[in-house]
Amino acid sequence: MKFIKDRTLLICFYLVNMICVISFFHLSEPINSEFLYPLSIGVFLLSVYLIIDWFRYYQTNRAIEQMLRNQYVEIETYTEEQKAFRQLLNKTLKEHTSKYNEILERNQERVYFLSHWMHHLKTPVSVIELIINNGEVIKETADVYEKILQENKRLHTSIEQGLTMIRIEKFENDLEIKSVDLLDSLRKLINGRKREFIYQSIFPSIEFQGKDAYVVTDSKWNEILIDQIISNAIKYSCMKHGSKNLIFHIEKNEKYITLSIIDEGVGIPPYDLERLFHPFFTGENGRKIPNATGIGLYLCKKIADKLGQTITIQSEVSKGTTVKIRWIAGTGP
Repeated sequence: MKFIKDRTLLICFYLVNMICVISFFHLSEPINSEFLYPLSIGVFLLSVYLIIDWFRYYQTNRAIEQMLRNQYVEIETYTEEQKAFRQLLNKTLKEHTSKYNEILERNQERVYFLSHWMHHLKTPVSVIELIINNGEVIKETADVYEKILQENKRLHTSIEQGLTMIRIEKFENDLEIKSVDLLDSLRKLINGRKREFIYQSIFPSIEFQGKDAYVVTDSKWNEILIDQIISNAIKYSCMKHGSKNLIFHIEKNEKYITLSIIDEGVGIPPYDLERLFHPFFTGENGRKIPNATGIGLYLCKKIADKLGQTITIQSEVSKGTTVKIRWIAGTGP
């Protein structure tokens, strides 16, 4: 019935055309009253055409109906219309599959991140509990207090990393690009980690010859990026004994401003450098530190890419690491 319904217009036009032709010849020669024979030939030829067309129509539409019932079949095409439909279907299916795989991969990554992060939070919580329950708390109150502060800082950092990972999925909804004073941001971040610098005997300093250093970026996300690099510099500098310097060197030209964060930590082996921005990659140094997650630099790279900034890392074992971030120069407030 569907086939006849789709071909109704064709059948009507064919029959009307045949009647017009027979009528024309009959009027031209009134003596010739034969019309049944040519009509039967026309109907026969129409029937042959419809039977052939039905076989082409039936197989394709039957395959489509099976696909609608979630049965996998290969669609055989015979007409140009059917070929165009299959191309459209394949294109739509390919795009849908690509988007589905992208969403699935993103969700799997998120679940993996969150599960790994939640597992990581257990360590500082357990350490704090052990310290509090330790009988030596009364004797060494100051030292214990400092340890609790450090563990609490670790806990806070891990939570912030997890929240950043969640927020970064909708990065564009929390973005305000403007001219930001890099010097103010650095002073704010250094002051926020003043206690850690003192505790780990690290002396931060800003090296800059100019008066101001405005960069085009988002203030909040940019501070998250820099703060993570500072956190890494502290973490891997404390593996070396004695006093260490942490230098924030700023270079400025007409187009760009480059910040080099130079630490005097243990450095990174050459074979680890190319994988530093991979998620959960901790490398040789990270295996020596119980709170190394391998998330920080991965987040830094994602934030830098989304903000249109470049971030590179150079390092030498036992001498230190230099992280360079480049922004487009701003024009002031």
